[in-house]
Amino acid sequence: MSSPRRGTDPSTEQRQLRPREEPDGLGRVLEDLFSGGGSVAVLTIPATLWLLSVTAGRSLFAAADVVFVFGVAFVSLAVSVSAFRGDWVGVGPAWPPRSYALAGLRTVGYNVALWAATSLALLPGLPAGPRIGVGAVSGDFVGVVVAVAVPPLAVAALLRACHAIYEFRTASA
Repeated sequence: MSSPRRGTDPSTEQRQLRPREEPDGLGRVLEDLFSGGGSVAVLTIPATLWLLSVTAGRSLFAAADVVFVFGVAFVSLAVSVSAFRGDWVGVGPAWPPRSYALAGLRTVGYNVALWAATSLALLPGLPAGPRIGVGAVSGDFVGVVVAVAVPPLAVAALLRACHAIYEFRTASA
């Protein structure tokens, strides 16, 4: 009599024995975007609440400008975090490992970056220029450029600050 088979079928065992397949270039980019976008979405909840408080008393069309510029800045911040974390650009130090202190600093930095990008993009002194977007969901060209440009600069500065704190903490430990 043969003993009963224990475990899984042979194809499952073969899959478990194979080395894990590494994602290709597009797969890494998508993983970086998902990870960066997720961290930005979670850590910028205070900035989103600020946006709700700013647009609460406005008409729908007046609030649409603020929401559009905030959305552009949010996407720019998420892509910037993904690019620096995934090392798409060889600028500055590597992304430091996760820690509670650096998570707090990133939370403050991401929220300040969104607040600054949105506020600077909506300054009344900026030249109007053509509108970008569709209908009421649009913004002035110069404001949109500001909303796109501020987050990468903020992430680069934040990366240097996080790296300096990480180096200080590891040197003193």
